[in-house]
Amino acid sequence: MDREETFMRNIEIIRKSENKITTWSGGTTAQLYIYPENAIYAERNFKWRLSSAKVEACESVFTPLPGISRILMIIEGKVSLEHQGHHSAILKAFEKDSFSGDWTTRCVGKAADFNLMTDKECSAGMNVFSIDANDSKQVLFEHKENNKGKFSLIADAFYIIGGEIEIIANSAEGQVVHDGDLLMVKRKVCEEINRIEFKNNSGRKINIIRTIIYY
Repeated sequence: MDREETFMRNIEIIRKSENKITTWSGGTTAQLYIYPENAIYAERNFKWRLSSAKVEACESVFTPLPGISRILMIIEGKVSLEHQGHHSAILKAFEKDSFSGDWTTRCVGKAADFNLMTDKECSAGMNVFSIDANDSKQVLFEHKENNKGKFSLIADAFYIIGGEIEIIANSAEGQVVHDGDLLMVKRKVCEEINRIEFKNNSGRKINIIRTIIYY
């Protein structure tokens, strides 16, 4: 199997309409992806999970998640996070904070956010990039050499915010993803795959949150 075939086999698009919506003490959460796919969040038997929450209460306390590491990025709004006995953080749009699910975390403010949860057998990171109107960006798929012997799989997740993006992979026909859709690219650490192009055909800037998970 050549690089192009491997790349297309590893691509998955999860539409916003497929998300499972649940409630928590501060608002609602859309589950974007959970691994393993048959894991159940309520049973805490996942290795990693991606979600987007709406914090609708002025003050709330995050659900306790013992043994889980978290990265939270604000999409819209502003919140103040107080991790009891640890640090505090004030977050605006596209600012992030990393913390432990073991901590008691109090949130003040209303916002929409993007969440990554991982167990102790994973390593992960999160960033955001923007694409101006009628512009494009190529993304390379690389991996950290020091993670090569520790993990066997990598997942790159791209969460679309603010509009419509055309995804072009090699010579394959482009696919369109919309606001709230998730593009997932999963592969083995030993696999080499090609780049992907994100083409913004809209009349406004679009933001994309990229999460990389080693597991």
